[in-house]
Amino acid sequence: MDRRLFLKVCTAVALAPPFLFKGSVRAEESQFKPYKKALLVKEDGTPLRPEEVDPKKQYLFFYPYRSTPCLLADLGKEVKPVQVKTQNGDPYTWPGGVGPKKSIVAFSAICTHQLSYPTPDQSFINYYPSGMVAKMSKRDRVIQCCAHMSAFDPERGGEVISGPAPFPLTAIVLAYEEGKLYALGTLGKEVFEDFFDAFKPDLRKMYGSSRRAKELVDVCEVVDLESYTKEVIRC
Repeated sequence: MDRRLFLKVCTAVALAPPFLFKGSVRAEESQFKPYKKALLVKEDGTPLRPEEVDPKKQYLFFYPYRSTPCLLADLGKEVKPVQVKTQNGDPYTWPGGVGPKKSIVAFSAICTHQLSYPTPDQSFINYYPSGMVAKMSKRDRVIQCCAHMSAFDPERGGEVISGPAPFPLTAIVLAYEEGKLYALGTLGKEVFEDFFDAFKPDLRKMYGSSRRAKELVDVCEVVDLESYTKEVIRC
């Protein structure tokens, strides 16, 4: 690039009104971000059917990257689309549940406060199904992170109910086609890059390399979270 042109560009960036960049950040937070279309399957490799998702359980799969965990749950009733606000206050429309009863939802299982996530040893962030009341939030059908007591509402796009989390959980957008469930992308603010940076040594140890941990997937094996982790921590 010509030196004079380079200086002009730098000057323009430096003098640009803050709202120009703020608007771009807001747009990124409120837009659907497509990733690979990924089929949700059972441990035997066959497609997961909606009727096989038990409303009394919580499930785990990894999407959009090989190492980024997500919670899958059947809320036991129709979950309608709602308006969700970002950290900056801009709303976006979360599409609600999928499946024959429009009751199945999914969210990133990485807490937006300090990135707590399910590991093979323990899970501080969990879904409390109907009839299982979380002590801290005093309700069921809630996602509660016991690391620092943030609670999220899966019926309202993962919005924050209480605690220090600054913004909603990243929603995983699902599709129901010909009896099968698919993950299509994300909606809301992502924390994946922060997650990769914060847990780089752990992810390298688990997946062999950072590159492999960041591989995009097109098939997601769904497992019962209680069978994945040694200790489910409730609060």
